[in-house]
Amino acid sequence: MALTVYTTVPDEETAEKLAHGALEAGLAACVNFWPVRTMYRWEGELRDDNEHLLLLKCGREKWPQLEQFIKKTHPYSLPAIIALPWEAAHAPYRDWVCES
Repeated sequence: MALTVYTTVPDEETAEKLAHGALEAGLAACVNFWPVRTMYRWEGELRDDNEHLLLLKCGREKWPQLEQFIKKTHPYSLPAIIALPWEAAHAPYRDWVCES
């Protein structure tokens, strides 16, 4: 089974660092990232920030190591790290992600 792991970071430089690190360590087969606007409540205040959203694709067996890598590399004290299982996927692509 494959997963898409979702996280956000404060800027493109951090997104590139996290993506390159995960790929070089063999923890992700592919990473997409792009700028997003995020509105949220934090420590009793409404926030409105620009961030970069990352989607890291990996096999389920890589999830524990990928989660630890993101936690160690991430600049936020409480990063969003969400693993979404693939219920359905194009089989050749899914197989490539799981094998990578």
